[in-house]
Amino acid sequence: MDEQIRKVHQGQAHMSKKHRVEFRLWQVLTSSWARHPMGFQKAHPFTLKHRKEFEALDKQIRDHWESVKQPEWEYRHKVAFKNKLERILADFLTRPLKLVITGSTVSGVGTANSDADIVLCAPEIIYPLPRDMEDDGRLFTISKDEMKRLFRSRIGVVLRRCKRVLDEADLGVKIDYVDAQIPLLKMRGETVDEVTGNTFNMEVDLSLSNELFISSLHNTHLIKGYTKVDERFAPLVTLVKMWSFISGVRDPQRRRFNSYTMTLLVIHFLQCGLPRPILPNLQAMFSEFYALDENCFPERVDLDADIPEPLPELIGYDPIGLSVAELFYLFIAYYSTLDLRHNVIRIKCGRISKRDFNNDRQPRYEPMRMVEDDDENDIKLTPWPHRFHEVYIEDPIDEHNPGRTVDDWEIVRNAFADTLNVFNRIDDPEQAKHFLFPDLEDLTGIKE
Repeated sequence: MDEQIRKVHQGQAHMSKKHRVEFRLWQVLTSSWARHPMGFQKAHPFTLKHRKEFEALDKQIRDHWESVKQPEWEYRHKVAFKNKLERILADFLTRPLKLVITGSTVSGVGTANSDADIVLCAPEIIYPLPRDMEDDGRLFTISKDEMKRLFRSRIGVVLRRCKRVLDEADLGVKIDYVDAQIPLLKMRGETVDEVTGNTFNMEVDLSLSNELFISSLHNTHLIKGYTKVDERFAPLVTLVKMWSFISGVRDPQRRRFNSYTMTLLVIHFLQCGLPRPILPNLQAMFSEFYALDENCFPERVDLDADIPEPLPELIGYDPIGLSVAELFYLFIAYYSTLDLRHNVIRIKCGRISKRDFNNDRQPRYEPMRMVEDDDENDIKLTPWPHRFHEVYIEDPIDEHNPGRTVDDWEIVRNAFADTLNVFNRIDDPEQAKHFLFPDLEDLTGIKE
């Protein structure tokens, strides 16, 4: 196949639709920059040596995933609740709008009783009103920061009005307005599914977007695509999220990763952390189906639609037959040796590359320092020379940096190394006599 694709690339044969897909895949599989399997050669023999122990751990992981994954009835209930909100708000706002569910609820990696993120997309509601215009109809000239402040203020006004209407609708949930960096309505309450009669705690975060392009929706669409490529992806993401919370790796309030970033780390590992990628670069293969950025995205997103073309058999080809437990161990080994201070993860490109500090788009400024002004004999505040975010992970859709929450990569990497040592102690003669191979409770604190 490689020789045929090379001929296609050289224009010596007609590029059929199938060959075009395979050619893009071949580029990813054979490019020297696409893979970065650090630690695999050292870690993989350990998984072979302790295959039986990993099989037992894998059964625990899969059983737990089956018990905690979001049931279909709960998903239907959340969709029905979203549709009810949409009808109420459409009557009240009398402007074109739509509500979309994003996040783990619809991405395929959601767990039972997880909160639902809903975005109210209604650009016409918060664009400048007549009072923002001069007498002749021209808009005031205001700065970009002032425009952001104005939009944020408008979003708050609209959401508070929506809260009053939803309170009157008696939805059976408590509704609070949260004046955060991104204002939202938080809805919480115990609800009953009308079809099954099951009761569960409903938690919904309703935000408002003034853009037609909703990056969280397209991120969700991409993650949902990866769940369809390989059935190990969803349970691995769930395991990594549970472990990262217990280990302290996932805690943005303490300057660690957030939940979404942990999912990106799993995607990158399955693309670049193994000798042969388990996950392809869906954005490169199906750019008309998955968003690339705010200027290139599908007008309609169907989260239930299958990937538009059958994937070549080469994708997901795993001759080793790695289990979820083994992939988790290799995931830990990969990031325990990776230097994210000097490397950039780029999922959209399916690669990791050296960090270019001269062109880094995400500067971070230190607190102001006091300096003496010789001319005015006065003390003034001036900024420290900027330094860059500790970790740079390029978001696959809007290219912001989800890794910006981390302020010390070495602390995070040490947490990976500590978990790796929990496994590796079995080969230590001093500890092997009293060592039990880690189970799910050891890794996540969850008893089976």
